[in-house]
Amino acid sequence: KRDIQKAFSLYLSPELVTDIAENPEALALGGKRCELSCHFSDIENFTNFSEQLTPEKLTALMNRYLGEMTEGVLESGGTLDKYIGDAVMAFWGAPLPHPGHALTACQVALRNQERLAVLRAALIKEGYPVVKARIGLNSGMASVGNMGSPKRFSYTALGDDVNLASRLEGANKVYGTYILISHATRVQAGRDIEVRELDLLKVKGKDTASAVYELLG
Repeated sequence: KRDIQKAFSLYLSPELVTDIAENPEALALGGKRCELSCHFSDIENFTNFSEQLTPEKLTALMNRYLGEMTEGVLESGGTLDKYIGDAVMAFWGAPLPHPGHALTACQVALRNQERLAVLRAALIKEGYPVVKARIGLNSGMASVGNMGSPKRFSYTALGDDVNLASRLEGANKVYGTYILISHATRVQAGRDIEVRELDLLKVKGKDTASAVYELLG
């Protein structure tokens, strides 16, 4: 049982693995509403520099990059949802409640940028292109659980507030920023963060504009 839990913890959050081991009936399709903070990140100009590298060098680079980004999420009690190419999706607040999830998400985003700065310098010395990442954060309600088909599913979060985090990650391109957070995340994180208000932004799929902020520290 310990060996199986250790193996599956490489794929899923340790908390989720423990829950499944103790409650096998949890391995069924379904979701529940949770309040959480969601994180999306991806590499700036990934397509351009991936074409400059051999498959072997690209794989080595991605494993180092994703390793650094993932460590920050897991150390803070976050759930790694999935990798989508060079993109990382993660959240705080499920499967276990996470008080202060908005502040934690902000702290991890800042620490990951610091980690990346160190990694970037090392990679440049090794002849790799400059690696920078954009991050989007939002806090709100989501449906979290096992999604897919009866034969193959994944534990993930769905909903408008999840989508907004993804949209904010992409909106960094417009503002020339590297961490964008929503008004909801800014309010929940409170005075423990420093931000610069940028704009009122209406993202695709939303009818109203909302304030967006660059996370500074």
